[in-house]
Amino acid sequence: MKNEDILEQYEEKKQEIDSRLNEFESLRKAEDRRVFKELVFVILTSQTSAEKAWKSTEKLDDLQLLERGDKSEIAEVLSRYEVQYEKNKASYVVENREMLSQPTLQDPTKSLKLRNKIDEDDLDKTRKWFAENIKGMSWKGASHFLRNIGYGDDFAIISAYISKSLYSLGRKEDAEPPKDREEYMEDEELMHDIAEETGIDIQALDLVLWSMENGEVFK
Repeated sequence: MKNEDILEQYEEKKQEIDSRLNEFESLRKAEDRRVFKELVFVILTSQTSAEKAWKSTEKLDDLQLLERGDKSEIAEVLSRYEVQYEKNKASYVVENREMLSQPTLQDPTKSLKLRNKIDEDDLDKTRKWFAENIKGMSWKGASHFLRNIGYGDDFAIISAYISKSLYSLGRKEDAEPPKDREEYMEDEELMHDIAEETGIDIQALDLVLWSMENGEVFK
């Protein structure tokens, strides 16, 4: 793979990519319930295809299980959609929901307070908080989540296929995904280099590489 291949794919998929990025941007002001839906989707994508993760998230939303489902109810839906580690992920959904719904002095209700965790003036700090405090979420997941709700201007999503792409481009010595924060930041810098060289925004770059691997522009 070369930068020229990425540029060619970008030109072919540009309209779809721009549409998807506009969709992400529109979620910047979404209510907590809608933002939590994206959080759950990202958690479910670990070891599971994005398509299956999204379909299962949509079903949970339709059944109102994102808001009040217990672990067994959620796990049953995840199993139906072939989401891997469904029991663990169901636990993550419930435990994160409970943690993000704790009453505060400013809001003593038990409603979701997810948007309060997003500091638009310090998104690096925000990403760190999500990576370290949300169960089932890594640095990749935190970057993915923030990108999907319109706050990923400078973040790369270093998934397995991105690591494979970086290796194919000769940017890495192996195709292994980053194991810790330090390696993640190193790989993210490689993505910034490619974005600068090609003139493709880093958010769009992830979608370009995804489409080269899977033939479509998704989440």
